[in-house]
Amino acid sequence: MSYLSMREFRAALIKLFEPWERRQIRWLSPGMQEQRTRVLAALGMMHPLYDRMEACGSMDESRNNMRACGVPLCPRCFMRRRGMETGRALKQAFAGVPNEQLALLTLLLAPTLQLSSVDASIAATKRRIRNMIAHRRRQDPRWNAVQLTGWWEMDRDGFGDLPGFGRNKRIAMDALGWPLFAPRDDSTVWRPHLHGIVALGGVSREEFAEALRAREHGAPYQVDLRPFDAHRSVVKNIKSVIRYALKFRIETDFKASGSVSGDVSGDVLARSWWSNEDIRSYSEWLMSKRGGFERIRFVIRPC
Repeated sequence: MSYLSMREFRAALIKLFEPWERRQIRWLSPGMQEQRTRVLAALGMMHPLYDRMEACGSMDESRNNMRACGVPLCPRCFMRRRGMETGRALKQAFAGVPNEQLALLTLLLAPTLQLSSVDASIAATKRRIRNMIAHRRRQDPRWNAVQLTGWWEMDRDGFGDLPGFGRNKRIAMDALGWPLFAPRDDSTVWRPHLHGIVALGGVSREEFAEALRAREHGAPYQVDLRPFDAHRSVVKNIKSVIRYALKFRIETDFKASGSVSGDVSGDVLARSWWSNEDIRSYSEWLMSKRGGFERIRFVIRPC
């Protein structure tokens, strides 16, 4: 059976289950299982998160329920979370909103050598966005219907990778403040960014994007606001955005690796994983403070 037909077979099989039954499915596709194994190896058996994640998918016999670890890098848990976020988006936040009023927002934050500094950067960005929308609402009632649901994501590169970036990425990173010095060329530079769904109401995409740029987000390519695909249904568009925002990939080249760039569901190619140190650091960052998936969720509701 070919890779593509195996993916189609698994997808068709999953559709036979009710949503509550899908949450009890214990097996993972080979590609997802490979990521789970990689994260566990990076954490190491003595890490506080190891036992919690290793038990994920086992059955709690006393409650007849499957255990879930809630660690965002766990494929079983982030796929469950996608389903929950999709339900929230379709049934609550964006129910009845047509394609032409929806857009995918990508907002880049400053790159940094210190993962611990990302929280302050995220907090400042959230504050600026909230203040911007509140200010616009006081001036223009069209902004009352504007809303946003987004998720913070993290990419990483080596300090010495900058010259090899594509033109747009290099310009963006220079403008956002790529570090001038680092201990080594392979020192990790973290690149936080936001992916989100924006309901624009009566506000145009250009108006919303320019309002963001005017609030200290004016670096080249820092703000990208793309319309939803008019040839796809709202349901498919929202599912696609949430899957993209909650991918939790820990590979250096997944965007350019063909079939590996999506959820790997069949035989897997060689994959260029992050280092153990980076996977461990990212896992710890995701689970610190409030911890887990709510840590990366950002919501602005309509007025």
